[in-house]
Amino acid sequence: MKKFFVPLIIALSLLFSLPLASESLNSSDLPDLIEELTESVVRIETTNLSKQNVNITGDPFFDDFFRRQFGEDVQPRTTKGLGSGFIYSDTGLIVTNFHVIENADDISIVLNSGDRYPARVIGSDPRTDLALLEISSNSPLVEVQIGDSDKLRIGEGVIAIGNPLGFGATVTTGIISAKGRYIDGLGTYVDFLQTDAALNRGNSGGPLFNFKGRVVGVNTAIAANGQGIGFAIPISMALNVIEDLKINGKVQRGWMGVVVQKITPEIADSLSLESTRGALISRVLNDGPAFNGKLKRGDIILYINEVEIVTYEDLPKEISKLKPGTAVKLKVLRGLDEIVLDVILGDVPEVKNRKIAKSETGAKRFGIIVNEIPDILDKKKTKIIISNIAKNLDETGTFQKGDVILEINRNIVDDVESYDEVMKGIKIGQNCLFLIQRRTKDSEVTLYKSVKSN
Repeated sequence: MKKFFVPLIIALSLLFSLPLASESLNSSDLPDLIEELTESVVRIETTNLSKQNVNITGDPFFDDFFRRQFGEDVQPRTTKGLGSGFIYSDTGLIVTNFHVIENADDISIVLNSGDRYPARVIGSDPRTDLALLEISSNSPLVEVQIGDSDKLRIGEGVIAIGNPLGFGATVTTGIISAKGRYIDGLGTYVDFLQTDAALNRGNSGGPLFNFKGRVVGVNTAIAANGQGIGFAIPISMALNVIEDLKINGKVQRGWMGVVVQKITPEIADSLSLESTRGALISRVLNDGPAFNGKLKRGDIILYINEVEIVTYEDLPKEISKLKPGTAVKLKVLRGLDEIVLDVILGDVPEVKNRKIAKSETGAKRFGIIVNEIPDILDKKKTKIIISNIAKNLDETGTFQKGDVILEINRNIVDDVESYDEVMKGIKIGQNCLFLIQRRTKDSEVTLYKSVKSN
């Protein structure tokens, strides 16, 4: 498999290019075939709504004052998106790219007939950039016929149909320029098809057909600095993901718990290796499947279940084909010795991007803004820390940035929810008792402060 590094735009479409191979299809037959295929292609329109506070003065505390006096000045911000997709099942299932519907608040499917339907997301998989949607249609739907992308040959003619730049159904033709492309920035789970069909924004998620009228790929990306270089997810690989999304709403794939890297000629020379084949383990995650299977940093994985690992990208691709709980047999080079280890794959851990919770409910009463942060002594717990102070509202100078609020009026506050709950019950002019933890140059002190609310 060849590596292909190129800047990418993950949004695409196809406009024009002539096939170099006819695949036994007469040019006179092409219009009839395309007319039939367009019935299975859809336009996807998305809307993302977000509220945007308009800054009046540029100072959050003065802005808060003006909002209290004259009302909220919140303007909804609408972002529109366009993409393509195809009818996977006549029951209303639609396949597209994940990035087409990512963060969308509203998704509409427009059929070739012009009929429009609201869509719901059955499931999505960012790692392969695939998503499965569903609509309820009043009219019969024409589903695509699925081909076999594994049997594609370089130079074989293909047809792409989509909605570039919002122009509506557009057809382009081209050939398969290459197979097995690895592309930086698009993950390690897909061996992309490369096509010379011209691509533009709006064709993302649209189908790539062979000249027999069967889907062989899902159009996904283009080379930003090149012409005639587009990429599609092979349908044979996409089918496993689509069926997982259909059944489970998510993709269940195995996980080994290792970080691997490429074996360069320099590394091979340093380790006295005969070749650069294999995946070099640079890290074994504690308590992961590899750790429990006795793999070590510096091991080189040569085979998994008798499938050779030629380059390090091959390992995650092979593992992703297997389900959690699957036992795999690894041939590993440790030092100069080849050994065999058994590893039981686990579930891919969910990445939880913890956002720093923030509250401005105390800005009006006490001139403070707080954040919820992890407790360094117990990461399962959180605490409330003052992150900003409006001196015009905190005339007494009671609070300092970095103060940790432990209690308000004898109520423990250790997260934004509990803090906001206490703040909502405080009245204008009420004397409130704060228990504060403050760090000085030499020590840490805990003290009570009585503060009158504004």
